[in-house]
Amino acid sequence: MWSSVLKILGYFFGIVAGISLVAGVILRLTRGPQGAIIFGILPRSYLYFAEVCLLFAIAFGVATLLERKKKEER
Repeated sequence: MWSSVLKILGYFFGIVAGISLVAGVILRLTRGPQGAIIFGILPRSYLYFAEVCLLFAIAFGVATLLERKKKEER
């Protein structure tokens, strides 16, 4: 059961990271090095958030693999 929850969380964080990464890159390219500021958030913040989400997605993916391997050993 937990492997499906971990898998869903991994996909969720992967999708959020992808959206955040695309938004950060587009905002960065619109106005030079500083980028466009939307909702008072700098583009660099979007990119940092994407990094964190990707780390969570990787961690949940590894946890899913370990959970499946643990289930196979039983």
